[in-house]
Amino acid sequence: PDNSVIEGIGNREQKIGEEVRNNQEEENQIQPDNSVDADAIGKELVTILKSFKINVDFIEAVVAPSFIRVKLKPQLGVKVVSIIKLSADLQIQMGFENPPLIEPQAGYVSVDLPHPNREAALFDDYLKPQKIQDNASVKISIGVNLEGKLIEADLSDPNTCHFLVGGTTGSGKSEFLRSQLLSLLIRYSPQQLKIALVVPKRVTFPEFEKMPWLYSSVVKDSEGAIELMDKLVGEMELRYQRFEKTGCADLGTYNQRSNQPLPRIVCIFDEYADFMAEKESRSALEQSIKRLGAMARAAGIHLIIATQRPEAKVVTPIIRSNLPGRVALRTASEADSMIVLGGKKTAAAYLLGKGDLLYQVGAKLHRLQSLYAKNIILP
Repeated sequence: PDNSVIEGIGNREQKIGEEVRNNQEEENQIQPDNSVDADAIGKELVTILKSFKINVDFIEAVVAPSFIRVKLKPQLGVKVVSIIKLSADLQIQMGFENPPLIEPQAGYVSVDLPHPNREAALFDDYLKPQKIQDNASVKISIGVNLEGKLIEADLSDPNTCHFLVGGTTGSGKSEFLRSQLLSLLIRYSPQQLKIALVVPKRVTFPEFEKMPWLYSSVVKDSEGAIELMDKLVGEMELRYQRFEKTGCADLGTYNQRSNQPLPRIVCIFDEYADFMAEKESRSALEQSIKRLGAMARAAGIHLIIATQRPEAKVVTPIIRSNLPGRVALRTASEADSMIVLGGKKTAAAYLLGKGDLLYQVGAKLHRLQSLYAKNIILP
């Protein structure tokens, strides 16, 4: 092999290690350690299950940034539910702070064990500034999968055009939103993309408050949030009028034909629960989200609604039904997990925090690690 390539890889690994070590004190930073023997941990798991008279065959163990996925094949006569029921026992026997997540997969059962020394998924290792063509689809980062591949969502896709994001304190929700936002800014110009920010905490996105991508000033109160959502509904209706005049069905077609292309608009709504206390603001916001959720995709307007408290009174059926994309970071309870992911999906309550997340695409759940942006430098 070319020595320059080997040296380049070595230098890159050294750089990553130095960046991580320099950030040990950061809240969302995770210290790396590649010395874990995943196969030995997997075989220990098989032995413990055998002590409970659950016979399984070890297939392989895959190391992800925040967990180790052990793949097991139950022997004939062993029910998957019998393995799932042992989650708390495995936590005790293997000395974990969190119980492992156990799920049936195609041809095996996955047992996700907490990584003894977690790794960071550094933003700069997965995304670089680049210029995307005007007619290209707009993609937004979600996180890194088991194979180390960055998973992104296409905002023009009906299943991922709007997002509901839930995660409690320490889950890494704010860092996840920041990485999503930055993944857009480093690839799309202010002419291609506008960002609307609703941030009641006032300190979540300080770096972005004067960026040229802003659709309007950063909103920090319920009155401003209502005005912004009304403005977005008006923008949507105006765009549909333009589409009708030009015989276009959506923003992509319109921009291909027009001399004055329109930018996509992404509205990030951090801590939506803070605006649900007053009945008037709750009703007004719900109606705007309902209209935008149902119709805004083709007009190129997208919503990302995030909350620390995904409770039934906050994330109502109207909100859930109009936000098809779902991302659950660690939730405070199983009930909150079910509200974000739907059905009886309680797994988000047992995630590890700091960017460990579940991304739902259709009926399939993907466990990912969100990107960590060490230094935010806008292009």
